[in-house]
Parts: sequence; structure tokens; C-alpha cells
Amino acid sequence: MIRRAFWFAFVIFFLLANALAADSPTIHTVAWGETLYSIARAYSVTPQAVASANGFNVNSWVYAGTRLIIPTNKNDDDVAPTTPSGYYTVRAGDTLFSIASRFGATVDAVSSANNLPSNGVIYVGWSLKIPSRISSQPTSALSNHRSSVTHIVQPGEFLARIALNYDTTAQAIAYANNLPNDWMIYAGQRLNIPGAPTQSPAQSSGNATTNIRLTNIPLYQQKQTLTCEEASAAMATRGAISEAQLVAAMPRSDNPFNGTRGRTNAPYYGGLTDYGVYAQGLQKGLRALNVKSQVLNGQSYDDFKADVLEHLRAGRAVVWWHTWQDSYQKPVVVKMSDGASVKLVPYEHAGVIVAANDHGVTYHDPYDATVRFVSWADFRRVSAYFDNMALVIQ
Repeated sequence: MIRRAFWFAFVIFFLLANALAADSPTIHTVAWGETLYSIARAYSVTPQAVASANGFNVNSWVYAGTRLIIPTNKNDDDVAPTTPSGYYTVRAGDTLFSIASRFGATVDAVSSANNLPSNGVIYVGWSLKIPSRISSQPTSALSNHRSSVTHIVQPGEFLARIALNYDTTAQAIAYANNLPNDWMIYAGQRLNIPGAPTQSPAQSSGNATTNIRLTNIPLYQQKQTLTCEEASAAMATRGAISEAQLVAAMPRSDNPFNGTRGRTNAPYYGGLTDYGVYAQGLQKGLRALNVKSQVLNGQSYDDFKADVLEHLRAGRAVVWWHTWQDSYQKPVVVKMSDGASVKLVPYEHAGVIVAANDHGVTYHDPYDATVRFVSWADFRRVSAYFDNMALVIQ
């Protein structure tokens, strides 16, 4: 009798525990830019319910990193996991594949939505936009070239000013980027600008005073994952040497100032171990092929810009160090085997500047054999990552 009573009590406890677990609320960690209303809307509950569950007023602020209890909406069917703001913060061990699988998306969809290569390295702490599975074509800067451009938010900018520069509205930009409101943006954020012209805006100064364009510069696509520098140099020599010749002639070193750091055909793009080479290291390979070149590095920005323009006017192509598609990155300092401390930049890249005007520069991008334009403001920002680095083929 006692044993029967014990088992009966155990079954009741088990059933109650399962019922409580089924009704237990979801815990949501507030991401940057989210509001109480955007979080509540994403979970199909009311802001009042979220506020009540967490013991604060519906008009209270919520701060990034705060853990909120999301009351269960018993009328909701089970849905695939999504981030309320449409963004996911990368954690240790994540890959594009694992994130795409978690959210029921494809690697191409996630990489396109975040302006990344499909074989790109991602870093802990990055905020990645997760495309909706409802749409068969994710909205992104890459998939909307015909109707939008990407603007990288600068320190001190606000949405209304950005909208004015692109002749659109703050509300239109907020809607295009799934922002929870039309005022909370941060430096380095990439915004899709709907209906903007194909070139970045620049303050007009009347008739152009700078208008330089080189001729006979071929457009090559790099043959290996991390040979953008060699492919750029081959273009800059106007085809006098090939990428393969330069790759074979390049010295190897963990210090990119001395030679190629890591594998040239690594499976992933954008990392720091398999990295690439800086201008000084590339110059060594060119010298082995009897190609003369001049390194620009460490100058003030004004001097750097003036030198680039001077070489372009003289008909000399300029290999320029920047980030992949001029993305916003955070350089890190790494100690080399020779004891030197060297600044490395995620998604280090190189292209060939072939034209310049009052608004910015045009360059040949060996990653996908495209011609790209970058405003002078972004040119300055990205050049600063590499202390204004370029290599001029003479």
C-alpha cells in the first residue's frame, strides 16, 4: 500500500513538473537598439504583459544585456527560433553554417543579409541580421543593388541627417533595415538606403575639380581565397605579370610586412591566421619579378590622399589596402614570432584604384571582379585601419 502511494505521488509530481515546464516563460536578453515595444511585438505579446512580468512600468527603458521574462502566449503555435530584433549576436563556436541551420535559413541568405562572403569568418560579439524565412529572397545590400546602397554610420550621425543626404526619409530607412525605432543607430552600423543612387552621397561643390581615370587596367578575379593582393598587383601592372607568378615569388612569414601570412587558398575568408600580405611584403615578391614599386604607408591622411591623386594623374595604378567591401572592422594587435607587434584587420583586402573625382575613388575589386566606388569619407575611414597603406606600380 505504501509502495503504491509512493508511485502515485511520483507520477503526479512528474506530470506537474512537465506542465510547469511547458508554461515556463521565455528568457530574452535585450540586444542593442531594442525597445520594450519591439520585443513585445516580436513575441506577439503586449508591452504591458512584458513589463508586468518583469516588475517595471510600461514606459521604462530597457538596456542591452538585460534579461527579460517573456510571458507565454498560450494561443501561439510553435515557431522556428528567431531573434526579436532580427539580429543574432555571435557566440564562441558559431559559424555561418550553424547559425543558418539554427534559424532555418541558408548560408547564402545569412551571408548576403550581412554583406559577407559565404565562406567568411565571423567573430564573437558580431551582430548578424537573420533573414526572414517567409521571403524566398532575403533583403540585403547585395540583393538590392538596383534600388539601394549601403551606408556605414559614422560617429555623430543620426538617421534624419543620413536620410537628408540620400534624399529619403528616416522612416523609410528604419523600415528597410527593420529598426525598432527611427533614432537609435550606432557608429559602424551598415544601413540599406532604399531608392538611393548607386554612388555614395557627397557634398556638391559645383563643377568637379578632380576627375582622373586610368586606361587599360584589366579587371581580374583572384584565383585563390586570399590572393587579392597578388591579383591586384597583376592588374596594376596592366597584365605584365600574372597572379600565379607573383604568388610563386612571394616570401612566407607570419608577419604580413615580411611576406604572405598563412595559406593563400584557405577555406575561409576574413580570418587573422590565414591572412594575406601588406604592401612591404608584396613589394618583395614584385622585386623578385623585376617590377618596381613604391610603398605608401604611415603618412597623414592628407598626404596619403595627395600622393594617391598625384600617382593617378601620372598614369600609375595604385594597389590600396582596405577591408572587404569597405566594411567596418576593429583592428587587433598580434605579436609575431619575430617579436614585432603588428596590427591585423579582419577582412583585410586589397584592390586597384583606377579613378578619382571630387566624391571619392573607383577601384577594381579582385574578390568578384567588380568595379566599386567608395566615398572619400569611407576611403579615409578604411585606410586608417592600415595606417594609409598603398603600393604604387612604377
